[in-house]
Order: sequence, then C-alpha cells, then structure tokens
Amino acid sequence: MASPERLNVLLSRARRCLITVGNTETFLASRKGVSTWKPFLQKLSENDEIFNGLPAKCQRHPERQVVLKQPADFDLLCPAGGCSADCEAQLNCGLHKCPQKCHPQSDHSKMACEVRVSGECPKKHKMTWRCARPLASCPTCDAHAREAVERRRRDEQLDKVRQQKQEEYARRLSEIQGEIEHERRIMREHREDEDRDNTLRQQRMDLENVRRQKIEMEKEKGASVPSAELKHPGGLQPAADKPPPLQSKTEAHKGSESEKSVAAQDWQHQKKYQGASNTQLDELMSMIGLENVKEEFLDVKAKIDLIVRQNVSLSKERFGACLLGNPGTGKTTVARLYGAFLASVGALPGSDFVETTGAKLAHEGVQGCQKILDSLKRNGGGALFIDEAYQLTSGSSFGGGAVLDFLLAEVENLTGKVVFILAGYNKNMESFFAHNPGLPSRFPRTLQFADYEDDEILDILDYRLTKQYAGRMQVDGGVRGLYARIVARRLGRGRGKAGFGNARAVENAISVIAARQAKRISRERRKGKTPDDLFLTPEDMIGPKPADVLSRNKAWLKLQGLTGLSSVKDSVSALFDSIKYNYHRELEEKPIMDFSLNKVFLGSPGTGKTTVAKLYGQILADLGLLSTNEGKNLFFQLRYIITDMFISDRENPGRLRW
Repeated sequence: MASPERLNVLLSRARRCLITVGNTETFLASRKGVSTWKPFLQKLSENDEIFNGLPAKCQRHPERQVVLKQPADFDLLCPAGGCSADCEAQLNCGLHKCPQKCHPQSDHSKMACEVRVSGECPKKHKMTWRCARPLASCPTCDAHAREAVERRRRDEQLDKVRQQKQEEYARRLSEIQGEIEHERRIMREHREDEDRDNTLRQQRMDLENVRRQKIEMEKEKGASVPSAELKHPGGLQPAADKPPPLQSKTEAHKGSESEKSVAAQDWQHQKKYQGASNTQLDELMSMIGLENVKEEFLDVKAKIDLIVRQNVSLSKERFGACLLGNPGTGKTTVARLYGAFLASVGALPGSDFVETTGAKLAHEGVQGCQKILDSLKRNGGGALFIDEAYQLTSGSSFGGGAVLDFLLAEVENLTGKVVFILAGYNKNMESFFAHNPGLPSRFPRTLQFADYEDDEILDILDYRLTKQYAGRMQVDGGVRGLYARIVARRLGRGRGKAGFGNARAVENAISVIAARQAKRISRERRKGKTPDDLFLTPEDMIGPKPADVLSRNKAWLKLQGLTGLSSVKDSVSALFDSIKYNYHRELEEKPIMDFSLNKVFLGSPGTGKTTVAKLYGQILADLGLLSTNEGKNLFFQLRYIITDMFISDRENPGRLRW
C-alpha cells in the first residue's frame, strides 16, 4: 500500500466515499507509505472530509447530518431510516399525525392510523379502538347479548327438559290408567262370571227342591215314581238343604289402615287402586305427624295430575311455598322432599337443591344471590330453600331489603325453572310478609307445621332411642311404657309456646337421660356393682324422686339449718309437698296440679330474704323444675321479688314475715 499507484486505483474505485477499517495512524507511521498517504490524508482533513464513523444525511431534512459510530446509533439517531425528528405528517384519517420518527416514505395515504380512540356506546359503555379499525359494535353490549342468548338457550333447554318430563309423566300415567282399566274390566268380567255361575247353581238347587217336593207329595198320595226319574238330567247329586254362602271379601290391612292418618290412607288408596308411585310421598307419609303437610302434598299432586291430563303446560304454575312452625318440626326435611317431589312429577326441570339462610343472603348481597340462582340454572333448575327468611327484613340485616326486592322479581322470572321455599316461625314471618304486599301472592302455598302431640312425641322418643342404640337399649316398662309416657307428657307441656323444640326437645331429653344413666352407672360401679349399660331405670328416665333429692340436697339442708324462719320453712315445705304430690300423680298418669313457683319474700333488712331466695332457687334447679340450670342467679332475680321493707300482720294477713 506504499505505492502511489495502489492509492490511485483505490481512489478510482471509491467514487463517493472511502471506508477504512482500522487506524489511519498505521499509514502515517509507515516508513515507505508516509510519503504517499500523508499528503492524501492532510488534503481530506483540510476539507473536513474525514469522519470517525458513518456519515448520514436525512433526505427529508438535508440540513440534518449525523455520524453513526456504534450500532446503537442507528436506532437512536435514525430509527425509521431518517433523522430523529418526529414525522408529523397527516395520516389518511385526517385526524391524527404520523406517530413515527422521520422516515423515507413521504406518501402517508395508505398508512393505517394506529392511534387508540375512546368513546361511549348508546348505552354509555366505555370502549376503545384503533382509529383505522373502528368497532362495528360495543364489546360490552355484545357480551351482554351473548349472555342473553346463553340464558335463552338455557331456559329453552330447561323448558325442553321439563316438557320431556311432563310428557314422560303423562305417558306413564296414561299407561298405568290403561292397565287399571284393563284390570278393572277383568275383575268386572270375573264378577259377572261368578254371578252367572251362582245364578245357575241356585236355579239348579231350586229345581232339585221342586222335584223333591213333588216326590214327597206323590209319596203321600201313594203314587210310585220310577227311580230313574229321581236323577237330574245333568247328573248332579242332590244339594244340601241350605246352600253354602258366598265368600265375602275383607279389606286388606284392616287393622293397620285405621291407625294411619287420613292423608296416608288416601295415598295408600292411590297406590293400590290407581297405580300411583312416588318415593318422596312414601318418605313423607312415613314421617310422624305433619298431617296438614301431607294433605298439602297430595293436593299439589292432584292438581299436577289434572293439568297433565288436560295437556296444559306447567311452566306458568306457581309452586312457591312457605313453611311455618316451631323448630324441630321437620321443615328442612320437608323442603328437600318438596323440591325433589316437584321434579319427580315434572313441575321442575331439575332436582338441584340449595339451602341457605336469610342472614347469609343478606350478608352476601344481591351478587351472592345471583350466583346461587345461576348455579341452579346451570344444574338444570331445582329448589332454593331459605331458612329463617325473616332475617332479610330484620332491623340488623344490612342489605337484606335489597336482596328481598331482587328475589321478588326472580321468583316471577324463574317460574317453572326454580321454586323458592321459605321457612320460619309464625310470628316472625308475619312481619316478613308485611314488608312487601307482593310476597304472599308469590308464595301461594303455606305449609303449617303444628307442634307434636304427646303421642307423637312418644313415637319420636321411641324412634330416636331405637335408632341411636340400634334397638339394644332396654327401658324399665318398655320403650313406650309408663316412664317413657311421662317423659313425653313433660315435653308436651311446652307445646304452643314460641321456640318449643319438638323433635329437638326429644333429642335434648335423650341427652339428659343418657347423662343421668352415666352418672348412675358410675356411682354403682364405685360401689362394686355391675350395672347393665343398656338398661334405663325410672330414675334415668324421669329423674330421682323429689324426696330423695331433698334428703341429700345441700341447699335444702342449709335452709333447714337456718335459725328461726319457721313460717318460711313451713311455706317452702308445703310447696315441696305439692311437688311430691304431682310426682305421684304422674306415676298414676293423672293430670298434675298447676301451681306457681313464684314467691314474694317480705321483711326488714338483714332478715335473710336474699339467702333464702337463693337457696329456694337452687332447690328448684336440683329438682329439675327449671328449664335450664344456667344463669340461676339472674333467673331468680327476675322471677322472685325481694323487698326490703317491714310490713305488719294487720296490713298483710297471711303473708310470710321475718
């Protein structure tokens, strides 16, 4: 490269520029090449034509020149092929400028505008789109439309399933009715055959009697009758003087049917003579009591059967129900049976069952309620059971009113797809229905759950003991004996009061009985005895005798040990004598004597009124005469009036005085 000729060849080939890779100082330091390259480089330097990088000039902005020294300079100084200035050319939309940096393309008529534009649809939904690609419709509105289509599809599917079930039910009902008619016809023809046979037999007997009378008459006249004429043409032998009576038919299960409820007898009649069958009704009829509920179920079935025979759709029929009654009467169990029963007869397309409470719905709000209904619809329909529904309108229920208003609309919208079942206590549900005048019409059926009678409580006690101990537990006098009847009567005294536990009260009583048994067995084992773990004594069932309790009761002994107060002790003793009297009347199964346990303690301060009142209350609790052993002091502060005052005998004759 030290030769001038080589430099000339190099320059002749580099028409516009010469790019050298490396350091030019190498040529200047060369002993042979310095004379050739030094003048050349000095000339370029004087003309400012030596650049430490790649010079670039913008075609659209010639005044802008840069030197690209590193690869990153391409993106930094000429990112789009031009300079780093903004393009700012108007795009074909006429609204926005080109967002790129300077680039060689000058015609922007075919460039799509990618600027994001925002706006609202006619329904005030927010939406964004690219300027060159306007939206044909609102995405939110489209989503709502798809949801509506999906809801219609689900509803149509539910209607289709319900219609199929209704048609299947009608077909089965028609087949069964056809079989019933066929069997009745066979029975009718059989009876007619029997009647014809009986008539022929009777006529033959009458003929024989006439012939016999004729023979007797001829014998009396001395006439002889050929023996061959005594034979009947048909070859029958003479019948007895009195024909055998026709065999009469007796009713099946004559004894057991009379013991069943009227509703159960009606259902058995339908099963026997009409070919009816329903698992839910069978289970309901096996439950103790609930006569009104059973009759209501049969009324619903009769109505549905009539509608099916009339070939009318069930989709607009309202089957919403309200279950009213005290706790422990079986409302939740019946609600499950009601939902499954409606699904089995084609009134509902699905048998899904969701159980919740009014307080839970109020806490979750409208959105939580909507999720429950959506789940029911996805599962093909069913029943929504709201226990203690009155909590939605209670004063402490924040948001309950909004949920109830939402449910009122959904009850109408989901008729034929979802049935709503409410439950609660009578008094509370009265205020609940007063919240909105439209509530009663949306729940046309009211199922009243009456408190159990004494005999029904005894049935429940028998059932619970048998089930809990697998039939192994023995009771003194039998599971339905005297002591079990006393337990049932004691529980039945709470009937008609708000909060009466019914079946739950029976369960609590069994728990108390088991606790007494455990305490007795533990005491007897400490004495070296071997008591039977599967036997309940009278003491286990109804508690110890009042006399036994008082003889070893600490509170009673302390009361007797107080100084003075003879009139007070005599009055308390008289009361306990009445308690003993009632205990013996219970054993004789006679009505007990009602008396009040309330006492008024009058006297001067410091005479022991408070002490005696506490002892009196403790004795009552130990005798089992109080509903609960908790809060005894508060209980007696509320029920026993203690007055610190002195009252003379003249002002209050007959009152106890300290």
